[in-house]
Amino acid sequence: MPTQSQKSAGPDSRTAPPPPGSQEGGAVPRRWLGLMVVCLGVMMAFVNITGTISALGRIQADLHISAATLVWLTSAYSLAVVSLVMSAGTLGDLIGRRLTFILGAVVFTAGSLLAFVADSPGTLIAAQAVMGVGGAAVLPSSLTIVSTTFTDPHERTTAISAWAACSGLGLAVGPLIAGVLLEHFSWHSVYLTNLLVGALAAALAPVFVHESKHPSRRLDLAGVLLGTVTLASATYAIIQGGASGYAEPRIITMYVVFAVSAALFVRVELRHADPMLDLRLFRSASFSAVMGVAAAAMFGFVGVALLSVLYMQRARQYTTLGVGVRLLVLFVTFIAVSAVAPRLVRRFGFTPVLTVGLVAMGAGALALLSVGPFDGYGAMWPGLLVAGIGGGLLVAPSSAAAVSSVPALQAGMAASAINMARQLGNVLGPSVLGTIVTTRFPDNLRGRLVDAGIPGPDADRVVAGAAHGGGGAGLPASLARTVTEAVPQAFTDAVHRGLLVGGITLLVVAVPSALFVRHRLPSAPTPVALNNLESKASQSG
Repeated sequence: MPTQSQKSAGPDSRTAPPPPGSQEGGAVPRRWLGLMVVCLGVMMAFVNITGTISALGRIQADLHISAATLVWLTSAYSLAVVSLVMSAGTLGDLIGRRLTFILGAVVFTAGSLLAFVADSPGTLIAAQAVMGVGGAAVLPSSLTIVSTTFTDPHERTTAISAWAACSGLGLAVGPLIAGVLLEHFSWHSVYLTNLLVGALAAALAPVFVHESKHPSRRLDLAGVLLGTVTLASATYAIIQGGASGYAEPRIITMYVVFAVSAALFVRVELRHADPMLDLRLFRSASFSAVMGVAAAAMFGFVGVALLSVLYMQRARQYTTLGVGVRLLVLFVTFIAVSAVAPRLVRRFGFTPVLTVGLVAMGAGALALLSVGPFDGYGAMWPGLLVAGIGGGLLVAPSSAAAVSSVPALQAGMAASAINMARQLGNVLGPSVLGTIVTTRFPDNLRGRLVDAGIPGPDADRVVAGAAHGGGGAGLPASLARTVTEAVPQAFTDAVHRGLLVGGITLLVVAVPSALFVRHRLPSAPTPVALNNLESKASQSG
């Protein structure tokens, strides 16, 4: 009978990435074509975020959605991604990263089709959740495909930078595409982009993407279930608590569920021979710090983007397309800096690049505090530019630092962990900073209206209308001008509070980044060394 190592060696020899420059499906052009395909999947996952945000006004008006329900049009997607991204990473290790990527793209496409035909809030929220399931499979599998295909650490950093830049490209084109489509069609058309890109990624992946599996991974069912419950309960409490209040009984219940499931998850994972998430990785101060940096990067980047969208739509009354064009300074800068980030890492190391990125993004958020309610775009773009520079220095290098800081066999686990951290930041940014804006705005507006001499009942009516995107229709003409001035002033004050919290958070996280992140890339492992490492792991398993 074959030995354990022989059992593992067979599949591993077929699925391990060929050495760079080899001719067996691993020639450089083919590898880079494969990178382009997985980047399509990443872009698709992020186009949905900003595309949906850009269409929220039209969706709310058409479907008559309440503010409490509206928050779940984007949050259902984030909840599914955060809850399932670690489990999806394990699935990729077990059945193959390419297969998991394809399945994720197919599910995402199905969710996009459901969103395209949706005619009720419930159907659209369900469609977002389905797309989230697909996104959860696409994101970690695509990063693991990149990290296992490009084995040289420096080349890997370049490839991961391209992977990360596509997230920025997706965020950038989402508002632009949505703006163009909404000029001519209904909000349903926004989801056609997701459908087409998802179908293209699923069709091309079998042709250009190399399959790979973990040679000895076993299913950690208890870890998968407990991890999913832990992440889902915490994410739900964060999102719904921001909309309805964190002291509500159901929110408290979710935090209790989170605490219990998290404790059980830690216990199970520490005792399992092949855990879904090896918690011993967090003994490395560098790995833990990189997780914090990744979460803070998306917290700040998506948070700043969202607050900028809200400011331009509500205070400056720009069109959807106008907002998308003005946000290009943030997203294009992010993409451009992501392209040069690998060279900066090779020259200066991870520590200064990540630390400077956090400081730059924090400084960009704080610079936006100087933008007043009636200022032109000239006052706004410098802050967006600096924030974009910071984002470009953070997203790709943090992903590369996480994958490069673990053994080759744990690349998939590290990819899942870094995506979990990124998606958690993606949830926290809009939820925390958006909640600050939505809770501060009504109080700010009412105070300004009362100070201007508007009676309390009229002020309350204006505040209720403004909270849903309306204004002071029906007020006497003598008060209309007061309301017109008070609404953008109150909203800008609320946005400033969110930017202040976001900027300070980023600057605080820069401290552990400077102190604990590992400075340099490890030397490139040879294919022989990787095979020996995998063989030893198979024998020990």
